[in-house]
Amino acid sequence: MVRRLLAAMVAPAVALTVVATPAGAQDAAPAPSSTAAPVPAPVTEPHVTSIGVDGIDDRAARDASAFADAEGESASASDPGTEPVDPDDVVALGARTFTARFLVAGVTWDPGQDVDVTQVAVRVRENGTWTPWQELDTVEAGVPGERPGTEPLVTAGADAAQVRVATADGSVEPAGLRLDVVEMGAPAAAVSDPAEPAPAAAEPAAEPAAEPTAEDPAAATTTRHTGDVMRPTIVTRAQWGANEKRGRPWPEVSAKLSAMYLHHTAGTNSYTRAQSASIVRGIYAFHTGSRDWPDIGYQFLVDRFGTIYQGRRDAIHDLPIGAQAGGYNTGTIGVSAMGNFQDGNPPAAMVSSIVKVFAWQAYAHGLNATGRTTLITGDSTGSGTRAKGGTTVTVPVILGHRDTNYTACPGWRLWEKLPAIRTAVKKKVDAAVTRYGEPVVALAAPVVVAPSSTQAPVQWSQTSRYRWHAVAGATSYQVLTRSSGLTYGMDDGRAWTVLATVGTTSASISTDAGRTRVIAVRGIDAKGRRGAVTVVGQVTRMVDWSAISRSGTWTVFKTAGLQSYRATTAGAALTVRSVKQARAVVLQAPTGPAQGRLEVRVGSTRLGYLDTRSATSHARAVVRLDFGRSVSGTISLRVVKGTGPVRVFAVALPRTAVGTRPIGLGNLPPASPVRVALTASQAPFREATSSTYRWRPVATATRYEVFVRGAAHGASLSAWTKVATTTGTSYTQSMGPTGRTWVVGVRAVGAGGRSGIAAYAPATRPVASSLVVRSAGWSTKHGDAWFRDQVWQAATPGRTLSVKSARNVRAIRLIVDSAPGRGRLKVRVGSTTVATVSTAGTTSSAHRHVDITLPSARSGTVVLITVDRKLVRVSGIVLGR
Repeated sequence: MVRRLLAAMVAPAVALTVVATPAGAQDAAPAPSSTAAPVPAPVTEPHVTSIGVDGIDDRAARDASAFADAEGESASASDPGTEPVDPDDVVALGARTFTARFLVAGVTWDPGQDVDVTQVAVRVRENGTWTPWQELDTVEAGVPGERPGTEPLVTAGADAAQVRVATADGSVEPAGLRLDVVEMGAPAAAVSDPAEPAPAAAEPAAEPAAEPTAEDPAAATTTRHTGDVMRPTIVTRAQWGANEKRGRPWPEVSAKLSAMYLHHTAGTNSYTRAQSASIVRGIYAFHTGSRDWPDIGYQFLVDRFGTIYQGRRDAIHDLPIGAQAGGYNTGTIGVSAMGNFQDGNPPAAMVSSIVKVFAWQAYAHGLNATGRTTLITGDSTGSGTRAKGGTTVTVPVILGHRDTNYTACPGWRLWEKLPAIRTAVKKKVDAAVTRYGEPVVALAAPVVVAPSSTQAPVQWSQTSRYRWHAVAGATSYQVLTRSSGLTYGMDDGRAWTVLATVGTTSASISTDAGRTRVIAVRGIDAKGRRGAVTVVGQVTRMVDWSAISRSGTWTVFKTAGLQSYRATTAGAALTVRSVKQARAVVLQAPTGPAQGRLEVRVGSTRLGYLDTRSATSHARAVVRLDFGRSVSGTISLRVVKGTGPVRVFAVALPRTAVGTRPIGLGNLPPASPVRVALTASQAPFREATSSTYRWRPVATATRYEVFVRGAAHGASLSAWTKVATTTGTSYTQSMGPTGRTWVVGVRAVGAGGRSGIAAYAPATRPVASSLVVRSAGWSTKHGDAWFRDQVWQAATPGRTLSVKSARNVRAIRLIVDSAPGRGRLKVRVGSTTVATVSTAGTTSSAHRHVDITLPSARSGTVVLITVDRKLVRVSGIVLGR
């Protein structure tokens, strides 16, 4: 495929994504917005191919137009909007790269770099003619792991592209610059090109009444309607051919809609109606395959013929957070006009459909289309926000991307129509309110079952089930959350994270130690419409003991699976650092006449006392102190002089006041299992192909979960993977391939949750014989007495056995044939000699271990070097981690 695409290639560096379509291939035309959405034609899945752009191509630089101005942002109708570039700032200029036919292009580079990219420009060849340079805006979705890059470029069927990148100082190019080619397959059947759209509208005409499509408009005004009564015809993801295996779910949704952005794609306005669906699929492929976003960036797209396409998953029925305006994606949606409207006027059909989308959303969410609203600027460093992060800005409810970000988007000719669009939207919304009344939510809010005293404000168990009553018309329920860790504040109140969608009226929710979680729920009906949200409760998990430091004398106890600490001397303290927004402290502790008191401080400020003294004794009770305010910083609990001992089973720091409400004890998680020590034959070296791991029973555990981490020779250890659940106290792990390192861990599970994972020492298998590189002077002998039925032998100095790519080696085992008079080996890791060992023995042994412990972990090539003119025999090498 790459041979077919390329006539010129250079090494990896910037990514331009191109949606390529074989000549003559077209998509079945989507129906206009006034008719039913089309049945999707079968399509071939787009494929992203990356082409490197490394440095400045000498031949390309000799072209007189190589450093010509790019078409960019214009400030007015008379401003040409050209963006010059200083040739000294250009760090990458690709060759003119010929490809298959494509419809979409974009540019990306590797994440994690401190490089100030000031211009990314692309030009393409359409119908044999090269376009001018087009500046592409860099955009950022705020998604962990995303590839930095540009917005997509739309073409009418180009077959070549060229990339130019400039930085602030012109010294360093971004690593991993790529031209990404998104090859687009043809649909099963093609259609002829329909008529061109009507000329651009001078002003969008406001209609006297709403256009109901999703609900029956015949009902009287006394009938209550949802916002869907205004929904226009939309080509769904299934209809335009979205492959839902692309990307991944992105669970964040806005809690309410505050503003609506008008966006545009860069590039051509001359695509055909039949190409539109391919362009949408290409943008989707670029965003998910090249930018590593979970989904397409916009909630909706509109082509120049007025066809409306669904963008993000669930955008029709929900407010999924998109990437329409970096820094302002929460609480907003984006409608992207497909084309470039810096110079060309947007067609009337396109503007009319944009008005329809905005009117539907404004009616459904109660927005004043001609009004203003406030947005909070996020910390999106790669999106060119005009305001600093954290700044509140006042903006129109319907606005252009350029109003909050340094960009030409949505193009001057489309942006100057925004006043008329706002007026038209408001007239539609006013007409809808007159005809239908104010919209109602599709479903009522669920009535919750109040959390128990062991769930809120402190959820003692790691996992707990929360319940609500059924809602009429709901076929499922969406569980939402906001949360905060021990050391950082609560999630933004403008958004929710979707935890789960369930078909029953309860959900089992796990919460990490120290975390505070707000839990909410809403119903979903058979049409996918969301109901009103109701908060189930706010819960906090106890702090993990690993996050609590101890000063003075504290004695640890593990009784019936419960870990606790006891102090008898004044001044002994428990300290939790970097706490955010705590409003109370809650302990599980024994109480009684002889118990003591704890002074509670944040920094040097006393907050009050926790008193475990009581007239009657309780083995485990709840003691709490409200702070009366939100507290952040270092919180310490210090034993008060002149009082009795204090023993603490658990500490929780709720982000809500507990007052006098009852708090139940609940069940604490069991203690971590006590491991039975591995034998010398099990770790750090393991020659057998399996190993049995054992642990002591935990009194409150009902079962145990076994986890494994592994790594092939030269690779990093993987994350923990659960491999078994057992009620027993042992597990046998197959050790698998040679050279592999295994780490086994086990945790206890009980009514109160799960313990931490108790990890055993790593065990490594001998390196595969194929990875041992032998210099001249070594010969191989075979026999049953040796490990793996063979041995390498040499009898002159300077002969080497080498194993490349060793990683984090902490111990080395040599399996040797030992006898009196045998020679020595010098052992080196990288450039460091770590030991010189003898293979001689007082008696003969075909299988003897020579073990070497390194002072610290080392990586590199491990080399064994013969020292003497004496026989040395080696049958195996093990590199323990």
